[in-house]
Amino acid sequence: MTRTRVHGIIFGPQGCGKGTQGQLLSDRYDLPLLGSGDMFRAEIEAQTPLGKIAEEYVARGMLAPDEVVNAIIKKRLKEIATDRGFVLEGYPRNVEQAESLDRLVKINLAIHIKIRDEEAVRRLIGRRQCVHCRSVFHVEAAPSAMAGRCALCGHALIKRDDDQEAVIRQRLIAYHFMTEPMATYYRQRGVLLTVNGEQPIHFLFQELVKKMEKLGFAA
Repeated sequence: MTRTRVHGIIFGPQGCGKGTQGQLLSDRYDLPLLGSGDMFRAEIEAQTPLGKIAEEYVARGMLAPDEVVNAIIKKRLKEIATDRGFVLEGYPRNVEQAESLDRLVKINLAIHIKIRDEEAVRRLIGRRQCVHCRSVFHVEAAPSAMAGRCALCGHALIKRDDDQEAVIRQRLIAYHFMTEPMATYYRQRGVLLTVNGEQPIHFLFQELVKKMEKLGFAA
């Protein structure tokens, strides 16, 4: 079987662990991990024309329109050697963005991490994030060795404003309406890989790697 490089996306509901699994994939397969949030922050901090537009929406607590998001992703993809592969996390968020991405680069793997809404709520309510290095802990599943402080850098851990149950459930409604239909979109293109996100991080990654190896992806 021909070994191919990953040109992929990873998506799932809030709290499913897509950022963690994306980083593990990046390390194992030597791929750049492209997080949409990081791209937005970089544009805003650099005060590029796109960044200034995105900042206006962020300041108002609104999602940037597809044309702004697509333009930022397009710019970033042009800056890397996509032939060596990549993993996109946080983008696309809907079928329209997926179609835009298809016009830029051929996606050969769409990883869908599935968890129940109640599990997503449980995970996010207990999430704590470092104010400095942005490392993430969980009060039950993965507590910091330093109470209330980051075990990696010593700075304070906080509960994010959007990690409140009412907010989480609204975000999950939006996910099911906007993002989940991408599973059908990518299944129809023969590139969907679904995994059970309700298992320990290591076991989830093992399942993911085994399925990818069967599909012929090179490490």
